Amino acid sequence: MKVFDLLRIQYPSLEARNCKVHLARFNQYEQPLDVFIEGRFDEWQSWQRSRNFQREFVLSFVQAGTTTSWLFVGLYRVKDCQAVATPPAHFIYELERISACEDLVGRLYASSPYTKRNSYVYGETLEAELVVSQLLPRRLSIADFPGYKRVDVPKAQLDIIVRDNIPTWRTALSNVKGIYLISDRKTHQLYVGKADGTEGIWGRWCAYAQNGHGGNVALKEEFRLSSADRLADLRFSLLEIADIHSTKDEILAREEHWKSVLMTRECGFNRN
Repeated sequence: MKVFDLLRIQYPSLEARNCKVHLARFNQYEQPLDVFIEGRFDEWQSWQRSRNFQREFVLSFVQAGTTTSWLFVGLYRVKDCQAVATPPAHFIYELERISACEDLVGRLYASSPYTKRNSYVYGETLEAELVVSQLLPRRLSIADFPGYKRVDVPKAQLDIIVRDNIPTWRTALSNVKGIYLISDRKTHQLYVGKADGTEGIWGRWCAYAQNGHGGNVALKEEFRLSSADRLADLRFSLLEIADIHSTKDEILAREEHWKSVLMTRECGFNRN
């Protein structure tokens, strides 16, 4: 089934000729799928370098896994557009979500052979080839714990995991101690940390969710200015896990190993 046909069932006023399709891709800084899951997509999309939405509607997708797979994140009516001269010059759009299509947001996956670099496509260009590939039973959200070897979450998602106390994450991270890595997408610096307490990695990461720095001196210094913006640059992953009964000395030895291997004292956030 074609995406436009499905959406017209929900909202008959939609036509390919009166909308732009926004295919949101990685912008060298953020993954649009992460932005959507974190609940920031509307604000993120409203900021545009050019007048990209010069039609009545915007049909928005975020890239999901492959270059031809897209997740539907909303149908919007263009209400207004304001030019902003503050460098870099840009435009702020006022976009109103079409409530009739909200039931499909985060559930509808589409596929298309379109792979050109232009992310703002006229509806009629994709009308015939944008097809429904999957419809999830419920809206996509932060997934269950993916396994220790696949953990790589931005700070904003870690905050949600801790705030919502997601059971699979809490259980998995509470049952192990270990060594974790914080990577900064802005400066490319790394921080190697250890979790050697009775609450395991979960307890340590809860501290980062609460205050952003977990008590680390270098991170406090780095984020004392415009901390909200800088904290969004952090990602959390696991280097090594250990039995919850491991001693502090055992964990410390492994932390020292990773600091040395990754040279995080010389060119990272570690200070000792």
